[in-house]
This record gives sequence, structure tokens and C-alpha cells, in this order.
Amino acid sequence: MAKDRFRGNSNVKYIIADYSKYDFTEKYDMIVSALSIHHLEDEEKNKLYKKSYSILKENGIFINADQVHGETPFIDNLNKTTWRHYVENSGLTEEEILAGYERTKLDKDSKLDQQLEWLKEAGFCDVSCIYKYYHFAVMFGRKIV
Repeated sequence: MAKDRFRGNSNVKYIIADYSKYDFTEKYDMIVSALSIHHLEDEEKNKLYKKSYSILKENGIFINADQVHGETPFIDNLNKTTWRHYVENSGLTEEEILAGYERTKLDKDSKLDQQLEWLKEAGFCDVSCIYKYYHFAVMFGRKIV
């Protein structure tokens, strides 16, 4: 879909690889991740944030839209209960819902505040959660030199 949307745009480059192992040789204006980083262990997330910072151009931005763990056990339970309510009333078949629940067993969510701290430690400034909806958050960081 992205290739169709940006067809003919020479500013968009596609790299199909494991981003945690790929040897990037260029600098980028923007790095965007969506619903991916929560599959990494905490140490791998921290390393990826540092790697992302290192391959951004001056004033480059990093955006991560991903699942996060609730700030407290109560908030985490509230977030997940609300999410399950939406999933179960979404019109998906029971089989699709059960498959989704099974996939969540592989998730390695981390707390939002911890991830924002890792972004700061990596060197990003203007670090923030620019959107949050229960256990889904959009994190932002900018690289200045």
C-alpha cells in the first residue's frame, strides 16, 4: 500500500530487512515504526532507539506508534479491559478474536515513561507522547545537533 501511495516519489526509499540487525549506511530525515517495536525485549528496544538516533539527519524525527504497558497494574488492567471490549464488539468472528488474543501472548509491552526515557538517553530532544489511547501510544523524538 505504501509503495502505491508514494509511487513516483523519489524521496521515499523502501528497505525490506530486520531493522534490529540491518547495517544502515545512510542518514534519514524520518524514521517511523507502527506496531512493531513491542515485539522486542526491553534491551533490544533501548538499542534500537540508540540506533535510530544514530542514523537520523540533523532535525530528523523518530515516530513510534505502538502498544504500551499501563503505568500501574490498575491502569494496565483498565486499558486491556477496554481494548478487549472494543475487540469483542468490532464485528470480527470469534475465530479472529481468539487468534488476536493468542498473538498478544507474544507481546513484550514496556511502560510508556520507560520508553520515553530511553529515547532521551539515546539523545533525542522534544521527546513526548503525542497521542495515547488506552494501551496504544504515539511517541516522538527529534534529533538536533
